Order: sequence, then structure tokens, then C-alpha cells
Amino acid sequence: MFQILRGGCNTRHPSSFFRTRPNGINNYMLLVIKTPAIFALEGHETKIPPGTAIVIPPHVPYYYHNPNGEYMDDWLHFDFPQDAFSIEEMLTPGILFPVSDTELFSPYIRQLVWENTYVSSPMRESNLDHLMHILLNHLSAAFHQKGAEDSYTLYQSTLQGIRIAMQGSLYEPLSADEAAKQIGISKSHFQHLYTQQFGISFQQDYIQMRINYAKDLLETSDLSMEQIAEICGYASEVHFYRQFKRYVEMTPARYRRHFHNQM
Repeated sequence: MFQILRGGCNTRHPSSFFRTRPNGINNYMLLVIKTPAIFALEGHETKIPPGTAIVIPPHVPYYYHNPNGEYMDDWLHFDFPQDAFSIEEMLTPGILFPVSDTELFSPYIRQLVWENTYVSSPMRESNLDHLMHILLNHLSAAFHQKGAEDSYTLYQSTLQGIRIAMQGSLYEPLSADEAAKQIGISKSHFQHLYTQQFGISFQQDYIQMRINYAKDLLETSDLSMEQIAEICGYASEVHFYRQFKRYVEMTPARYRRHFHNQM
């Protein structure tokens, strides 16, 4: 089990801030740095850009600051039984690496701090352990992708949010134009980024979501075809029938009969 000690999200410091620990600390320290900074590990100083992360091992001297303005980061002090887990299995402690979406980690760190400080549930330790593994999985993915120059990753979190919103409101379709405006880019650029991110075009993904949801409703409900078409965002029952048959190779009614005959 992981031991969460303390942490913070979007912690801000003025330009006079200078964090130095000449003997390190007794546990691991995760930093997700969100401003330019000077960072030194065991005396080796380097300038780093915003969107840089590092896991610092225990007892390793370090310091960091931003002499040119505000310094901001997410941070977490943690530890774990050495015989139960190895950070080295996921990433290399003491190595600075880029993270394209710093806000990806904040919700996990925030929830870890909350659970650790304020929750007294019997599931607290299990929750902390699961959250920490998810956080480290995301860090590991970023660590192993370091050096990749994928421009779409700048919008990764936003695109994920759009895709989740699509799945949650199929009855009220979102157009590519509307989605592009949410991000502040052109429709063609949005469609290109979406395909890069998910390996499927925006339009095809939307269709597949509708078809999959329609299949679920046909299998598990007694709703009419008209009701299912409306719930899945189709303007007409005819359009629903045609698209469903094209992708599933049978009509919705036949699919329902076929499914129940297999039970």
C-alpha cells in the first residue's frame, strides 16, 4: 500500500521563492511543474519549460525556483513498502520529462490529498492505492512518450472531454463545427487532431457510438424503434434504420429478434 504524506495542486509562489533541500527528504517527491523553472538535482542545474515532471527519490539533494516570475506546480510526497512496489518498473526516478497535459494529473493528486486528509471510510486505504496506481500509470505513459512531437497532445485533455460528452448526450448531437469552436481552432484542424488522438474520425466515432447505444437498447429494453432512434440522436426513424442496417448488416428489428433468439 502507498503512504500519502501531503501534497497540493496549482501551488503558487512569488519570484522570491527558492525551495532547497540539501539532504533531500525521507520519501518520494512528485513534481509536475507548470511554469518555467531552474531545477537542480544533486547539484546539476538545468532550465526547464512549463509542463515538466519528475519523481525525486529519497535523500537526493535538490532545489528549484523561477527567478523570472511566479512558480507553480502540483506536488506530492509519498512512500511505499519497497518489497511491494518498484517505481523503476514504471519510470526512472530523478529524470525530468515532459508532460503535454499538466492538468491530467491534478484531479488524482487532489483526490489523493482529500482521501488521505479527510476521509475515514474503511475503503480509504484501497482508494488511495488505486488512485496512486492510476496517477503513476499516467506518469509512466508520459515518461515513455518523452521526445515525441505529437501536436495533438496539446489538446489531449480537451479532446477526451469532448468524446466523453458525446457519449453522454447522443440524443443532442454535437457537430464538428461546434466542437472546433469549443477549442478555438478550425473545423479541419479539429477533425485532424481528433483522428490522430483516437484513430477514428469524429463523424465515424459518433456513428459508432450511436450504433453501439442502439444495440444496447435493442438488447435490454422494450422501447419502440421510434424511441430508440430519438434517444440515439437520429432526426428520423428512417435514417436510424438505414444507418443501422449499413453498419450492422441487419435491420434494428431483426437484430432485436436475433439477439433474443440467441439467449
